[in-house]
Amino acid sequence: MEPLAVGNLSQESTQYLLDMPDDLLTAMKFSAPWQYDVKETSGVGAVDSDNFPLYSKYTKEEDQANIAQLQEECWRKFHNNPHINTTVRGLVGRLTGFGFEITSEVFDIQEVINEIELDWRNRLYTYWPKYMGRYNIEGELFLCLSPHDDGFTEVDFVDPGTICDKGDSETGILFHPDKPNLPLFYNISVGGTLTDQIPSIFIAKYPELRFIASKHKDWAPKLQKSVRSRRKIHSQFGGYKRFIVSMDKGFVTKRAASHLRTTLIWLNYYENLKKYEIDHKKSAGAYLWVFKIEDPRSFKIWLAMDDTDKRKTGIISKKTPGSSLVLPPGMTVEVINPQLPQIREEDTDIKEMVASGLNEPDDIMTGSSKGTFAAVKASRGPMSDRVSDEIAYFDRWLKYDFWRSIFFLRNAMLGDKAFPKLFSVREAVGWKKKKPIFKDVKRAPERLIEISFPVSEVIDFEARARGLLGVKHGPVAESMGVPNVEVARRMGMGGYPRMRLRKATEDDKYPELKYELGADAEGSQERKLEPGKPKPAPTKESNNQKK
Repeated sequence: MEPLAVGNLSQESTQYLLDMPDDLLTAMKFSAPWQYDVKETSGVGAVDSDNFPLYSKYTKEEDQANIAQLQEECWRKFHNNPHINTTVRGLVGRLTGFGFEITSEVFDIQEVINEIELDWRNRLYTYWPKYMGRYNIEGELFLCLSPHDDGFTEVDFVDPGTICDKGDSETGILFHPDKPNLPLFYNISVGGTLTDQIPSIFIAKYPELRFIASKHKDWAPKLQKSVRSRRKIHSQFGGYKRFIVSMDKGFVTKRAASHLRTTLIWLNYYENLKKYEIDHKKSAGAYLWVFKIEDPRSFKIWLAMDDTDKRKTGIISKKTPGSSLVLPPGMTVEVINPQLPQIREEDTDIKEMVASGLNEPDDIMTGSSKGTFAAVKASRGPMSDRVSDEIAYFDRWLKYDFWRSIFFLRNAMLGDKAFPKLFSVREAVGWKKKKPIFKDVKRAPERLIEISFPVSEVIDFEARARGLLGVKHGPVAESMGVPNVEVARRMGMGGYPRMRLRKATEDDKYPELKYELGADAEGSQERKLEPGKPKPAPTKESNNQKK
């Protein structure tokens, strides 16, 4: 028998199938096509039969519409999904929580730090965690710096969603033509209308860059009225008085979205699965009251009743657990449950995909631990490394992008006498006959600040302290010549120079404390063996007893 092609059968073929003998019908074989046509579902934007994407629709340089949509979706997930909310708040706390502090041993620099952070116009002591939260949710952070005549700099937040009109590839940013990752101007759009064009901090440092930006097709001097100034003091900045400093999570791209984007698809799968499980549990807990009237005449009489009389009977009335139900002869009742199979641990693979994208162990993401202590402890090492990496990235940006810009603007507004561009510090620069050579060197103020970050509980602090400070060996500062400031940093305590100054102030202010070695410290040290006592000389009585 020749195979029949897929399609509408003719009337003759249909009649042949209907008249086909049973033994021949059982020998027939059918082939079904694949779930979807490869030609129709190949490439970007292809979906399967359930409308789920088969391939990522995002490219290396995404357009601004995709970036804005991803940032909006990440923001929505932060508010609606407990896993995202826990992850973001946890990372914000590990970066700017208890223990976060910016200090300097140079008094003039410390005064500037206190002024910028504590002034009511900035309130960075409150807004650093909020800024980092937005940065982790949206993947970008834009801060507008406005220098004042007295050297103070206002710090204001710029919503990434407002930087979205024109610019290179419709990113809302005008980039340097030869340095594609050097932003020159930012287009600010409010309500779909382009309102401002604000220069980047690089225009303040190198005003000649504005001539390069003026050749851009989207250069708009009319939109720069709010940031332009005719005052002489602002001429050193190219005539501008407001500047934007930025940070993003992109990998050498013009715009970026948060790392949370990798979890969006899997979070949707997970949420849909949970909705199905809720419906399944509702169905599993459902039941029916089945009444069976065996006498046909009685059933006809019940059917002939009106709705009011029917509601008075036990069949229609509401049943409550523990109540009694009296049935007439010829009637039985049965409670039927669907008896659906239970669903347990069916979401672990999807949840692991979400946890992997969030860079957190499953127990921290969910708040509940089901593994052994050894398994949980083993997962803390990689997480501790990731947190340390995030701290390092944030530390570099704070010093060399944010605070460098703050110190630059202050020096430009006040001059070298009030706040110098470089500070003189005494440092060891070499060795001569095994003795250090000291020299007064010039250092930029951002290199003279120390940033303390929270000490995470995922770090094995006791083991690290034993290794660095020494228990059965000498401390590394003495045995290897490592500076104490580096030892303190490795233990999670930054700002060592400033802490030494605070300790000196405390020693001068308060009475001296008496330090006593505790029992635990004594027990942790190796005790030296006491020398053995000499044996007593034999006496006459002992000699007589031996005899």
